[in-house]
Amino acid sequence: MDKSQQDRLFHICAWCTQEIPEDGDVFGFGANASPGVDLSGKEEEFVSLDLSLQEKTLFALVPSSSSAAKFEGFDFVFITCSEDCAQSLKDALELERDVYDDG
Repeated sequence: MDKSQQDRLFHICAWCTQEIPEDGDVFGFGANASPGVDLSGKEEEFVSLDLSLQEKTLFALVPSSSSAAKFEGFDFVFITCSEDCAQSLKDALELERDVYDDG
């Protein structure tokens, strides 16, 4: 993914994929990768994540080692356009985790 594609993802909702206006509100939250996922060399880049149950591909930012998100222990940061999209995304991630951790 080139720099212009990466920059564009800062203005796209990770859940509904709608464009977030420059002056629009942004909602975000952190999440953790599954054990064994290697994110080395991906700091400050967007990575794609497949949600099999939703048949959906998401994009998440890998925070830098000096960021607040990394300090709080998060491996990913998701950017959304609303609280509803943030909650829907969280619910989908939890469902994937629960199904695949039990399976």
